[in-house]
Parts: sequence; C-alpha cells; structure tokens
Amino acid sequence: MRADARANQQKILTTANRLFAEQGVANVGMKQLAHEAHIGVGTLYRNYPSKGALCVALIRDRMQHYVDQANAYLDTTTDRPEKQLTVILQGYLDVRVAHEGFFTIIENETTPLGFTQLLQTPIYRNRIDLLIRFLRRNQPASSEQYLCFQADMVAAMLRSRVYAFERHQRHLSNQDLLHAILRLLTGKTQQ
Repeated sequence: MRADARANQQKILTTANRLFAEQGVANVGMKQLAHEAHIGVGTLYRNYPSKGALCVALIRDRMQHYVDQANAYLDTTTDRPEKQLTVILQGYLDVRVAHEGFFTIIENETTPLGFTQLLQTPIYRNRIDLLIRFLRRNQPASSEQYLCFQADMVAAMLRSRVYAFERHQRHLSNQDLLHAILRLLTGKTQQ
C-alpha cells in the first residue's frame, strides 16, 4: 500500500473513532466522516465500502486481543470447565458492551450473502475457534461437526439483534445474560 493510501486509511480510522465516540456510531454518516477526515467520499468508500466494513476495521484489534487473552488463559488454566466458559464468555461480553454500536452496524448492514462472508472473516472465525477449543477439551467424545454447531449457536445467541433485545427489552444485565447462557449450556446455575 502506498504511503498516501496508508495515511488516508489512518485519517479515516482516527476520525471515525473520534466521531463515533462523540456522536454515537449510528449518528455518523459516511459523507460526514469523509468531510471531517478531509478526504473525498470516493476515497472513503474505496477504503471501506460500507460503514459495517469500517466498524470491522475499528474492532478488529480489540477482538484479536480478546481472543489472544482467552487462548492464553486456556493454555494455563486448571479451572473447572464452568469457570473456563465463564471467563471466555465474560471477555466477549465485555467487548460487546464496549463496542455495541459497531456490532449493531456490522450485523444490521450485512446482506444475507454478506452475512455468510462475515461468518468467514478472521474476526468471527477466531472467536468460533476459541469456543470450539474450549468445547473440544471438555467434550472429547463429540464430533467436530457438533462442536462447530455448538460454537455457532453460542455466537448466534450473542448477535446484535438478540443481544439488544435481551438487554434493552427484557432488561437483562450482562451478568444476567452470562448466567442464563451458562445455565443453558451446562444445565447448572452459577453460585
């Protein structure tokens, strides 16, 4: 990538972070973002063809940090499986709360074909691989296909629309959601 293209990309990300923090992700349009970044709208769309693509770029590092931390935890832990699952899910819920607006835009702006493509991105794949890793070590007799299915279903429970409904309509806190998911997956209530 040329130096000017890298500079434009950095201007876009820096400006988007600032505007999204000040005004909320949903309240900032792409034209406003281009204007504030002092670039053309075409340049913005060449770098990020949609607001969802921009949001993916903005949370990529944070999601990778979460996955790296969770994998490092699994590498060294002697905790019970329920505790391991709690740590993994809590870490994800923390990211989800901190970046709820990004996740909402990413998932709401994605077409059915784009959603299939989103499920194949590293940001999603790494999270699923982390869940599969946990499940594999705690369900060694389960088939790989079933472990993938379980991981996909856990991820589905935490998609933006479901998450937003449970948080804002059913008024569940993240802790309530965590306990409910753990109970659903393990059949045990948290102590």
